Amino acid sequence: MRRIAIAALALFSLVAAVPAAAGEAAWRVSRTDGSLGGYQDVGATGGDDAWVVRTGRPLLRWNGKAWRNTAGGAVPYLVTAAGRGTAWQFVQSPARVDARQLTGGKWYARPIEAEGAHATAALATGPSECWAAGLRLGPRGLRDVVWHWRGGRWTEVAAPLPITDFAASSRKDVWALSSLGAESPAHAASVLRLTDAGWRRSPVPSISLPSRSRVGDAYAELHDIVALGPDEAYAVGGISFIIGEERVMREAVVLRWNGTSWVRLAHRPAGTSYTRVAPDGAGGLWLATRRQDLPDVLTHYQGGRWTRTPVGKVTLNGLANVPGTRTMWATAEAREAGVTRQLILSYR
Repeated sequence: MRRIAIAALALFSLVAAVPAAAGEAAWRVSRTDGSLGGYQDVGATGGDDAWVVRTGRPLLRWNGKAWRNTAGGAVPYLVTAAGRGTAWQFVQSPARVDARQLTGGKWYARPIEAEGAHATAALATGPSECWAAGLRLGPRGLRDVVWHWRGGRWTEVAAPLPITDFAASSRKDVWALSSLGAESPAHAASVLRLTDAGWRRSPVPSISLPSRSRVGDAYAELHDIVALGPDEAYAVGGISFIIGEERVMREAVVLRWNGTSWVRLAHRPAGTSYTRVAPDGAGGLWLATRRQDLPDVLTHYQGGRWTRTPVGKVTLNGLANVPGTRTMWATAEAREAGVTRQLILSYR
């Protein structure tokens, strides 16, 4: 028992933030937990309202002072919010997509009546509007589906490609990723935009891949997308090889929307892939950064400058900004001396 306690204490010190001057913002540990109920996505609607999705366990909620277990038996696997007091959660169900909407402080059932279906991505763009994408089992096997909640009901909507993630700066500025990565090497990473005529592909620059070779096939994957406004959005990911059962990261990919077209930035660190991106609250970005055979780090981008911040021997899972502030939340898993811990990190 003493050995475990010592290992846990060492682990906590490993993920402590790098030294900062008094009053200076820095990444710090906000909460640690055992290995069960892995921390996944994190989101926030304000300084006194944030949540963490946990594998097989109810949500963790931040009330402005501490993280608390939510009451009730719901175990959502997907949550999205559209402002203070408005959120959606998706709970596993074999008979339908069990969607629930938070409004007026109460959760209301808003099921998608589709048997054998599962939501894989969702985005709330307003108090009464939500997008969801997922898979549905039919006579011909699994097919990709997009649903839209508006006017008090869900409708199925056509999309030219499978949707793997969403982002929006407003209900009129909505983007989506279509990036299946190694699951479908022939499928190039794409970006979709919502227009008056529905979902349409938004051309992205050609991403040069190494030619096929005996060591494996390379593919470009976009992991996350963020919209800062109609004239500024970012899609991030990386180029990888699959060699046997091992994934080898070649270099990072950052695409920027300038209001007219997507361009690939010259920033392309080797052996790196960006897995999450979120606004920093000051016109820049924070990016969860995966490195080949090294711990994850957080990368800050502002004013054309890229800065890496180590946060210990961790794997980063979720990243979110508290709207209207520079405060950030991140979820991570750390392993040290045989001890696995779930972590919530804060930047303030």
